[in-house]
Amino acid sequence: MLIQVACSFGVQANRDPSGTGVFTELGKLGAIGVRISSGWITSHGVALNVSTQLDFFETIVPCGIRDRGVSSLERELQCAVPMTQVKKCIVESFEQVFTC
Repeated sequence: MLIQVACSFGVQANRDPSGTGVFTELGKLGAIGVRISSGWITSHGVALNVSTQLDFFETIVPCGIRDRGVSSLERELQCAVPMTQVKKCIVESFEQVFTC
């Protein structure tokens, strides 16, 4: 789903077997998380860096991945990306992937 959203903005993104998430040549663009807690409760989530202030990631190792940086749609495109358009693309992609 996140790869489709990136593609809709003209950004080539891929999975990487070395870590969870969505990556471009510049770094990690999106994260995927699943958690199972007591009582068989599951939580699922995704995150897509759109206009993220990337210098915050300079002092941490995001998701334990040391050899890849972090990117955002705005870094990839070198321009502002309207959040309303991102939300629309996420909904459309979700509906396609999960056949809603």
